[in-house]
Amino acid sequence: MIEYRSFLNTDSPWIVDIWRQQPVFRGQISCVNRTLLDHQVFGKPYFDARGLIMAIMREGDNLIPVGFVHAGFAATSDLSDLDHRTGVVSILKVVPGAWQDEVADQLLSLALEYLGQAGATRAHLGSQFPFAPFYMGLYGGSQLPGLLVDDQMALDAARRGGFEVDDKIVVMERRLAGFRTIVDREQMSLRRRYQINAVADPMETSWWESCTLGMAERDRFSVYDKANQNVCGSVQFWDMQPLASGYGVMARGMHDLNVPEELRRGGIATFLVGESLRHLMQQGVGLVEAQTRESDQPAIGVFRKLGFEEVGKGLLMSKPLD
Repeated sequence: MIEYRSFLNTDSPWIVDIWRQQPVFRGQISCVNRTLLDHQVFGKPYFDARGLIMAIMREGDNLIPVGFVHAGFAATSDLSDLDHRTGVVSILKVVPGAWQDEVADQLLSLALEYLGQAGATRAHLGSQFPFAPFYMGLYGGSQLPGLLVDDQMALDAARRGGFEVDDKIVVMERRLAGFRTIVDREQMSLRRRYQINAVADPMETSWWESCTLGMAERDRFSVYDKANQNVCGSVQFWDMQPLASGYGVMARGMHDLNVPEELRRGGIATFLVGESLRHLMQQGVGLVEAQTRESDQPAIGVFRKLGFEEVGKGLLMSKPLD
């Protein structure tokens, strides 16, 4: 018989055990431990034990953990608080077995029930900023790309549960060994007009950023117009720990690439990212990962121009809650 209940403080070892029995694929840490869970999940100020639901098999006097699901909420538009109207099923893990589909479906149903009772009108499966309350550094990569396509069990449960794909996320990486910035007429002209400002460990810009990335080592690069010192774009990178510990090189995850609409398509994004990669390479960084929506072809074009290659995909999935 399988029982379902909310998280207890004594469940951490069971979650570690469930996680370590999952199939291995890129974008998911395999060596999770209780300390990492404390930092990346249980220590968040908005963690609610009712949203983490355990599946436990009872065989006589023996209790065997067989799965868990974790649901939470996105942030408000100003990133200052939780938005209980937007639910997020952050992760779904079930130990492989004959009852896997049954347990996955029941856990997902209970997670949606929790979200609905808390006021959510729509649920997202997997996380993608700003719908990313938990598991940065444990799943996904430079950002949380929704549900990775290699996460087959969760993907199958999502489809059975009525979730639909809203968009796809392209995961790309660039090895920095031998990296050179682009030298052409456009980029040479931009170098004469603009300058790059690098800031190590910048201040968080919101409560939400502090909660999700505040513990990480970060770098922010901004591009300025030399004539008037106006900021014309910025990008941030973070040390993708502990996930990147298995990459064999020092790695950084790109996020929050932003160039004003009126300045796009003029090469500024290519200049900004290229100069940022050069700075990171000089600091000893060997790999940079970036993610973007498949529908954002200009961003994909910038990354490919700089030598990024596709290494994975994620799906952004959601469904309305009655």
